[in-house]
Amino acid sequence: MTPMSFDEMRSVQINILQVIHDFCEKNGIRYSMACGTLLGAVRHKGYIPWDDDIDIYLLREDYEKLISQFPEQLDNIKIASLSRDPSWEYAYAKAYDERTFVKETAVVNKPIGVNIDVYPIDRVPEDKSQWKRYNLKRKIIHKAYYVKFLKFDKERPLLKNLFHIAAKLLLFPVSLRKLAEIINKYSQRYNNTESPFVFECIQGWRVKNPFLRQSMQEVIDMPFENSVFKGMQGYDDYLKAAYGKYMELPPVEKRVNHHTFVPYWKK
Repeated sequence: MTPMSFDEMRSVQINILQVIHDFCEKNGIRYSMACGTLLGAVRHKGYIPWDDDIDIYLLREDYEKLISQFPEQLDNIKIASLSRDPSWEYAYAKAYDERTFVKETAVVNKPIGVNIDVYPIDRVPEDKSQWKRYNLKRKIIHKAYYVKFLKFDKERPLLKNLFHIAAKLLLFPVSLRKLAEIINKYSQRYNNTESPFVFECIQGWRVKNPFLRQSMQEVIDMPFENSVFKGMQGYDDYLKAAYGKYMELPPVEKRVNHHTFVPYWKK
């Protein structure tokens, strides 16, 4: 395998997004750039300079359409998800380039190539106290998942590593996939309500607060690098909920990415 440069990796990610964009446009599926990708599109017209990934959101009904209708492979791009792959261990989907490979530090049974994250968006309680109770339980389930997911790290303090090992032993009978399935089911708990609020329940660490579903009802064209992709029309509501004063740059010491992976070309 041949190591991939940072610019090559970004180019592959943008191509993956382009394939997903074209498929969604052709099949009437709404999606939006999300998280740091949407912030980058609004603030930088492309990647946040120190960022190295791409995220997209789809309302749950559009997410299910994409997962069920996307072919086995399209222009070297595949989608992996719980319903498409019995060995998949994430609660959300990833679209990846079959010609590439990514070496990660996480414990996963399904190594894949350079990818973008594909997140479903679900309704959450409108009542604030009910949301807090729901979100607390959601975070507990996620913490159990990440105890199984993360590898032993010698850089971690000794007490944290001892706790990590003890928690792993306690969770030993429960598979990573089973925890992902629990997260996926719990995330959809309020989808049969008329709550106007939604959230990235499936993951939801970087984005802190619910935002209006109406923000994603319509999507608009947004420049991103040398391309144009879709962003939610209510991006201001979403970005304020996620980042506060999102047009302000963070302090220099926080302008770093937190991913630990190495991308390769297979050939």
